[in-house]
Amino acid sequence: MIHVDPPFDLGSTLKGTDDASELINSHWEGAIFEFPDVDKTPALRGGKGRRSGQQIKAIVVRNTSGGALTVAKKCLKIDLTPSDTRKIMGSVDGQCSAVNQVGGVGDNELTGTVAANDLFWLIIAGPAECLVKASETHAVGSLLCSSATAGALALGTSGSAAVAMASAANVVARATIAGTSSAAAVVVNVCSNIG
Repeated sequence: MIHVDPPFDLGSTLKGTDDASELINSHWEGAIFEFPDVDKTPALRGGKGRRSGQQIKAIVVRNTSGGALTVAKKCLKIDLTPSDTRKIMGSVDGQCSAVNQVGGVGDNELTGTVAANDLFWLIIAGPAECLVKASETHAVGSLLCSSATAGALALGTSGSAAVAMASAANVVARATIAGTSSAAAVVVNVCSNIG
């Protein structure tokens, strides 16, 4: 969003319910912002060095999984059953757990879980770390999609034209390093087809 400050920073969440358990802050669901790719480990605000010249593009999403959700460095799936279709890209209902689900990468800076109905950042473009399924051998630039391994990316599948199209349409990221994954988080270039 141009000329509007983000409602919260990467690494934090926004309360999603009031004291009566009614949903609040729903006007932020689906809002897209860009952040500089900086190292947030220094405590002082001015002491953060840029990790790259790229921007991290993220969307505000609500945790609609029904419970606490671990999101950091995980492939997360968009909730495709919202009550308001205008907010279809404004909520996440869990970690990806099947091939070719629509999604993005959870906020790398979060250290805990996201409470049910709270809002957090889903990275949809730019550099980020994400879990990659064990034993995946990828080259630089390989397309990565959701996998059947919860929260992990895997190589986009080919085979039939329909399967290849589904992988291309639901790509989450591109590999930035070549190698064979050992079920660890690696830096990828997120390029989700959202926003």
